[in-house]
Amino acid sequence: MPRTPDPARRAELLSAAVDYAVENGIAGLTLRPLAQSLGVQPNTLVHHFGGKEQLLSAILNGVRDRLRTMRVEMQDDAEADPLWGIWRWTASPAREPFFRFFFETYGLALHQPERYAPFLGRVVNDWIDPRDPARATLELAVLRGLLLDLLTTGERKRIEEALQRFCALTRGTSSGSTVERKR
Repeated sequence: MPRTPDPARRAELLSAAVDYAVENGIAGLTLRPLAQSLGVQPNTLVHHFGGKEQLLSAILNGVRDRLRTMRVEMQDDAEADPLWGIWRWTASPAREPFFRFFFETYGLALHQPERYAPFLGRVVNDWIDPRDPARATLELAVLRGLLLDLLTTGERKRIEEALQRFCALTRGTSSGSTVERKR
């Protein structure tokens, strides 16, 4: 009779697998190198996750959960434009590996939508406040575009000047940022 996976062990393996994926990327993820880095056999991962696709799904959910947990730290600063608080949180060097992983996964998902359907179903909606979806969509597009530029070029000064200009253009058109107010 097969053993039932231990939930605590599964959670421990998932945490380590998320660390591995964030550091190494997801495009070339295979069970053997992942298992080796975790100090287990590939069949241990299969036992706890059911296979590579289920493990991939668990890793994506694990990254999403971590980002959600980190977002609890983020509070709209008591400043003129709350978008700056969101930017500072998102563009923090400490979160760079997560957002590199995010953009890598986003690109893969656009090429393989059936494989990454849950990711694509949440990648926008997780961040949009339904009270003003058009404004939130614009803010999200600007933030993601600027973050992608920052990750690509590292030119923080230029990019933050662009965000400052965007904020100046939109200031007064609503009561502040609607991105990530869903909490």
